[in-house]
Amino acid sequence: MTQAAERVERLCTLLETDDDLWDSAEKVGAGTLLQRIVAAISAGDHNALPPLLDAFDEAMAVIAGGAITLPTRAYEPIIGWSDGHPVVHAWTCPAPTPCTRVDLQTRPDQPSVCAATGQSLALIRVST
Repeated sequence: MTQAAERVERLCTLLETDDDLWDSAEKVGAGTLLQRIVAAISAGDHNALPPLLDAFDEAMAVIAGGAITLPTRAYEPIIGWSDGHPVVHAWTCPAPTPCTRVDLQTRPDQPSVCAATGQSLALIRVST
């Protein structure tokens, strides 16, 4: 599988699960880019995809905090902002042999449930 195919997979998954992705893209002026990506996918225009995906990631980084079609994100501190070390709360797999699932969206009082074990995800706190 090529990197473009992996990025398209991530985007398609987001399109399926995030009802607000189109609206978010429109808000940052990337709605047309997303339309062009979908058209290139439908047309099988593999050569057009990498630059379109790059441009889309760059535009969406304004609200998403980083590229959304790439597998990893890098932390870059905001220039001039060095006050304190915030704590990040995350929910992780509760299984004795855990998977790599991490849920950053769930509220602390409403944990998601592991489909395999039926247990609530485990809350962890990470100092940054």
